[in-house]
Amino acid sequence: MERIQLNSKKGVGIIEALIAAVIVGIGFVAVYSLANVSTNILMSSIDREKGNMLTTAIYEDLLTDTENLISYHNMDFTNSSTGSTKHLKKKDKWAKMANKRFGNPQTKDQRKIEVIKKTIDGKDVFVVTINIKSRNGIAKNQFKRIINAP
Repeated sequence: MERIQLNSKKGVGIIEALIAAVIVGIGFVAVYSLANVSTNILMSSIDREKGNMLTTAIYEDLLTDTENLISYHNMDFTNSSTGSTKHLKKKDKWAKMANKRFGNPQTKDQRKIEVIKKTIDGKDVFVVTINIKSRNGIAKNQFKRIINAP
C-alpha cells in the first residue's frame, strides 16, 4: 500500500513541473507582446510628431500664398516634381521634406493636401487638410487648419 502512494506522489511532481513551465511560457509570450505593442505605439507617436513638423512648414508656406489657396486642392506631394511655377516649386520642397522625415514613399503611403473653400458671413474661409500615411499606410495622420483668406 505504501508503495502505491510513493509512485503517485512522483507523478504529481512531474505534472506540477509541466504546469509551471506552461505558466512561465505564457508569461514570456505576454512580455513579448507588450514589447511589440509599446514599440508600435512609440513608432506612431514619432510619425505623428514628424507629420506635425512637416505640416507646420506646409501651413506656413500656404499662408504666404493665401490668394491662391484653392489651387493647392488635391495636391499630391508624394513625389518631387520639376517646374518653374510657385506651386511646383513648393510641391518639390514639400516632397523632399517628407522624404527626409519619412523616407521614400512606399506603395500605400499618401501625402496629400485638400483645400475646401467656404463662405461664412460673406468672408472666404479655407479648410486645409493634409493627409499623411507612412510606413506603407500603417501610420495614418490627418492635420486640419482653417485659414481666413483676404
